[in-house]
Amino acid sequence: MLLVYGTVKNHNGDMGTISIILIASLLTLSSCKTLQNITINAVANILSSPEGTNTFTSDNDPELVGDSFPLALKLYEIVLEKDPENSELAAATGRNFVMYSGAFVHMPSDMLNDTFWKEADAARKRAKKLYLRGRDYLMRALYLRHSEFEELLEEKKYDDAIALLNEDDAEIAYWAGLAWLGMASTDPLDMELISTLDIAVLLLLGSMKLNEADFRIQDVMIQINLTLPSSILVNLRNRSPHMASYMDEYYSAAGIDENPVNRAFFHYNRALELSKGLEPSPHITMATALSIKEQDIDGFRRYLEAALAIKPDANPDFRLMVIIYQERARWLLDNVENFFI
Repeated sequence: MLLVYGTVKNHNGDMGTISIILIASLLTLSSCKTLQNITINAVANILSSPEGTNTFTSDNDPELVGDSFPLALKLYEIVLEKDPENSELAAATGRNFVMYSGAFVHMPSDMLNDTFWKEADAARKRAKKLYLRGRDYLMRALYLRHSEFEELLEEKKYDDAIALLNEDDAEIAYWAGLAWLGMASTDPLDMELISTLDIAVLLLLGSMKLNEADFRIQDVMIQINLTLPSSILVNLRNRSPHMASYMDEYYSAAGIDENPVNRAFFHYNRALELSKGLEPSPHITMATALSIKEQDIDGFRRYLEAALAIKPDANPDFRLMVIIYQERARWLLDNVENFFI
């Protein structure tokens, strides 16, 4: 996540001050189009610069970050409206919406007691809308970077579409695919949405092909192998022979067969290797996607205890997400009876 960097970077997430400065600047300079454009471009560069990513993710107070996030999201949208052709800003806006939805809306809804089922249902519906907004901004970024990309996807020419992407698009493709899966997980009965998940997997596999060494994509691949309906992968293979060949070669080179559980274990170990064991999310993914499915309560506890053994300060740039995932792990352990017969 990013908001500001350099001399105005604030690890306390003081977006109110930044918003006031931005809006005041735009109003003050409204009579001078050239100066206004300079101001907008400068702010857009600040918001979309990767150097400012850890403004939120390095924080140690999830409640503070969660409270300041909505204002930050509107700030991104205000600036993007003024600079609609800025693909980097569109991507940053989308990433922030997806992160906010996942960490502060969707995940908390899953941890509500059954007594609050109405609140949980409302939160999931809200999370779905936020994921959708984030996904659309991210896809907009890809469309801006590659003018033919949208049309090729609509025509189901997946190989031609994915061939347009390069290493600079890997991050955007990852977040777009993640947002797509996030929407589906909030509403598994939306069959129209489910029918489009082959595009989500296409984006995620395309991201992995471009940057296989990202532990996050390895984590998501655990979920794809263990929770996604096999028909989605079959559709993708039929529509994208190139990606099907990539998957076959990737697993073959690693000595992994077609068994989805074996593939999940491979991605789990790869995620741990790439993250140097400093990220709790792969452990939690295995606990929820595999141990519950196989009713392996001992494995469930082992994975979650491994997640809780990680020290948040060991990886300062991702401190916030470590804390949030560990809250999830504690809740899962405290409610273990809900998942095992």
